[in-house]
Amino acid sequence: MGWAESFVLLPYGSSWRSHRRLFHSEFDLREKESVWHHPHQIRGVHETLRRLLKTPDLWKSHLRHQAGATILEIAYGVRAETDNDPHIAAAELAVRYASDGATPGKYLVDTLPWLKYVPAWVPGASFQTVAQEARKVITASLSNPFEAVKAAMARGAANPSFTARCLEKMDQDGDILYQESVIKGVAGVMFTAASDTTAITFSSFVLAMVKFPEVQAKAQRELDTVLGPNHLPSFDDKEDLPYLSALVKECLRWEVLLPFSLPHVSTSDDAYNGYHIPAGTLVLPNTWAALHDESVYPDATSFNPDRYLTKKGKLDPSVRDPEAAFGYGRRICPGRHMARESIWLTAGSILACFNIEKSIDIHGNVVEPSGKYVSVLIREPEPFSCSIKPRSKKIVEIIGNLS
Repeated sequence: MGWAESFVLLPYGSSWRSHRRLFHSEFDLREKESVWHHPHQIRGVHETLRRLLKTPDLWKSHLRHQAGATILEIAYGVRAETDNDPHIAAAELAVRYASDGATPGKYLVDTLPWLKYVPAWVPGASFQTVAQEARKVITASLSNPFEAVKAAMARGAANPSFTARCLEKMDQDGDILYQESVIKGVAGVMFTAASDTTAITFSSFVLAMVKFPEVQAKAQRELDTVLGPNHLPSFDDKEDLPYLSALVKECLRWEVLLPFSLPHVSTSDDAYNGYHIPAGTLVLPNTWAALHDESVYPDATSFNPDRYLTKKGKLDPSVRDPEAAFGYGRRICPGRHMARESIWLTAGSILACFNIEKSIDIHGNVVEPSGKYVSVLIREPEPFSCSIKPRSKKIVEIIGNLS
């Protein structure tokens, strides 16, 4: 369907290692230079705060725009000035095609594999038309922004980005076409995957704040105590805001977006709890069960950041981190650290500036969100409304002065 250059789906081998190595070369958190993307994340958060102040009812649209625009700028150096940016729209459509295609039983070919050899006009083979359309959309979503960066570099007008940095570092004596295909594949996965999953996590955060106001109040008290009222958090404040960090952990665990991880295949014979797992076995990890194990996360359906803290309010390293939300083993999401950064800064900045509450209808009644999630491949909250209001007049002034 057009994902041939996606290292998420590549088999283990030299090509897969090249893709993953390239990603880590630019986003290794052990290297100070790897925080070059922080200004992009900060700019995205500031733009969202301005938008929330102006049109709070469109909060979901604003957060989706931030998720897409931020990763678009990091991956390609392209600024998304409008809500209907064509690159973001193409990426969202590509993800929808991928989600549909990965849904078991969605198409008859899943049950009758031989249908892939018959013409599209044959009854039951309409999936071929869908696959052709998907391939065009997905190929365009990977190629168009990549080619735009190359053209901008040729003019000497490229903005800093993952793609530009990698193209500049290419081995000119090596296989240029192969190196470009790796760069394009990594940038494309980064853009298409991160924009959708980050946006949905933002929605889960808002839903949690509506449903658990005591958590919101506690996070705001921490922000006010550590930073002082009317101040925004920065990445330098992370060590001093453990409750906010615990809140982000709970956003990842509470209503995990991918209840089942990508299928894995055992490379050798293995054994688990008395079960023999032969080499070549397809293994589908149940992430939902892992992150709702009552022996690890008591009262697992509650949104409770305190579960990650010691009695002294510090992060408790003995509590299992919900990193399973990002996958497992060598296939774990390589962008998980960057995603956590975006969620942390966004959640902290919104809570520092706004109160999030249940909305009131025209009759003066409190509107209760259903709290239910729509599930295909990626789960997301059912549409819900809420009230988002600035915490003070001073914060309105501060948001207005953000660069």
